[in-house]
Amino acid sequence: MKLPRSRYTFGLLFALVCFYVFAYPVMRISHWAGESYGIGWYGAAALWALGFAGMWYSFSGPKMLVRYVMVHWMGASFIFASVTLCYELIRFFTDFDDAATAPWLLISGSLLVLGAIITSHHLSVKNTRISSSKIQQSKRVVQISDVHIGSRQRGFMRRVVSRINGLEPDFVVITGDLIDSSSVEIESLQALEDINARTFFSVGNHERYADLSKAISMLETLGVVPLRQSVSLEENLQFIGIDDADHPEQVSRHLPGLGVADDCFTILLYHRPMGWEAAVEHGVDLMLSGHTHNGQIFPFNFLVRQQFARISGLYQSDKSYLYVNSGTGTWGPLMRLGTRNEISCFDLVPEQTGHS
Repeated sequence: MKLPRSRYTFGLLFALVCFYVFAYPVMRISHWAGESYGIGWYGAAALWALGFAGMWYSFSGPKMLVRYVMVHWMGASFIFASVTLCYELIRFFTDFDDAATAPWLLISGSLLVLGAIITSHHLSVKNTRISSSKIQQSKRVVQISDVHIGSRQRGFMRRVVSRINGLEPDFVVITGDLIDSSSVEIESLQALEDINARTFFSVGNHERYADLSKAISMLETLGVVPLRQSVSLEENLQFIGIDDADHPEQVSRHLPGLGVADDCFTILLYHRPMGWEAAVEHGVDLMLSGHTHNGQIFPFNFLVRQQFARISGLYQSDKSYLYVNSGTGTWGPLMRLGTRNEISCFDLVPEQTGHS
């Protein structure tokens, strides 16, 4: 059976990435360490095949133990591959002793992996103040995104909820990828019941990949309100939620039919930071997104920037804003390098008493 061109291209890219991540750093560092340590092409091919097969197998279903092992091997190997590539480039312009450098590459890579693991367990809060003439009374909205329960566990969810409640929000929004596996059960999300504010949810790509109907059912049971191409008017705030989709015009296709209210401060929840231009055109005051993780592990953020023009933080166009959350959790390995787990806190204030 002939594979479609897109699947063939994906398979080829996947194989190349697996070689770079799993085989390249081991092959090069062992070679630089000395002939007696080198694994050679046969060893590299074996690592490549093992990494490729393990990743393919672990993501073909809810095989959580295999996936846990593979994604952490992937994360650590990606960091070592980046260290190796940096030294590879330096070798073009300098005359380092490879055998003497190899142990330092192992030490620096190990320290970066350890630092990435430690950072992934820390929760940071980013505060943003937005003023508008549409806001009659100050409100606090807290956003979480890309928590990735499945990659993360219920203890992390409890920590997130505790941190949210400490901010005393009026509203909480979850902009997709709360879960990333069909094996996630309601017990892992139980802490959501303890949020002391009305909570809205918009669908991310991982809910679509997993079991969307199950995810929605669990959230509704826990008191979270899914907004799926729908609107909720809360005092003088209008919340609009649109399901994530691969189609780049998803926002412009659905937003016109949802009725952006001119006299309300409108907050659009859409998982990926695309369609902001359409949101501005239709009078959305604040669009909240996630999806990018700000790259999660440096230097992956450079690749993310090739796909998304806006990958982290606050953007402004006239009196409209887009905020891209860097991810409250982590997908795959429990690692962050050069980025942080983020809870976003927005203080919305009347224009005469605040500043943007």
